[in-house]
Amino acid sequence: MVDIDSFSGLEIESENHVILKGRLKALETNTYGLFIIFLNENQRAVYNILAIASHYSSLYDIDPQLPWNTFEEKLADLKWKGDIALNISLDLQNYMDKALERDRGVELFTLLKNNDYTKIDSLLQAIFIKPFSDRNISMEIHAETITMEDFTKVNEERNQLKKQKPSTTTKLTEREGDQIDIDLILAPVSGILINELTKGDKIMVRILGNTTKARYYIDYFGVKVDGNIIPVPAEVIEINRNENNEFIILCKLAEKVYGRAVEAERVKLKRYEELLAHHPGDEDLSDLIKPPKERSFPVFAMIIGGLMFIVLILFVIMWFNNIL
Repeated sequence: MVDIDSFSGLEIESENHVILKGRLKALETNTYGLFIIFLNENQRAVYNILAIASHYSSLYDIDPQLPWNTFEEKLADLKWKGDIALNISLDLQNYMDKALERDRGVELFTLLKNNDYTKIDSLLQAIFIKPFSDRNISMEIHAETITMEDFTKVNEERNQLKKQKPSTTTKLTEREGDQIDIDLILAPVSGILINELTKGDKIMVRILGNTTKARYYIDYFGVKVDGNIIPVPAEVIEINRNENNEFIILCKLAEKVYGRAVEAERVKLKRYEELLAHHPGDEDLSDLIKPPKERSFPVFAMIIGGLMFIVLILFVIMWFNNIL
């Protein structure tokens, strides 16, 4: 399959492109999905797919009757932000890629050209059952056919627009070190407003395990406990706005390790200092980022100490009994 970012460089000799867009919801698992499938008329087959899934119903608000380029941009934006269920999205993407690679891709193209939407629905339903683990799926699809000339023109205009827009996140990508995606920890009542953040503030964040690099640092910091990723303190380094007026926040997690978060709303964030103040009896949060083996050592030591104390008491009792 061709990468979504390389469409403008495709050299496909075809008069038309057939593009199928769709949204679906798996009712039993409360999961929502979006997909866009690109088919080449000359080859009569699928040549690219983009698919995502989420447990948030807002995903279903995106209408497949939107123009193909707008629909595609919304999917790519959601995927880039990480506003998706990562594992389900990967399963959906991989399964669709494999399922529509050969005969089924040709079959889908033929059904689209014949406007046989009943069979298209059945074909896609059979594909979606496995990645969603759900047989109760409702779906809405819409197809459009565009010429090669229009397809190329739209992509050229989009690429030109990207070049013309001033970059508001240049500084966020110029720092030396690794950058991973993070999720901001909210405190709706007592937190600090995101627009009031300043450089040097310490807030609580959670590492998103959506890349191999991110999963490496989850293990490195030892923040996965009982299958859950616990929050870590982070120092705010930069705050910017992108072209959509969203907040782009860069935080320092460790030396040459940075976390990047995107937030569209004016939310309140939990300060690191606030967490310590509200839990004075708890262990210092810095202990939470130690490897699990290090955190379990005090418990192990207490057990050993208790057993030694019991043995000592028994020894003293036996000693007194012998004297008497």
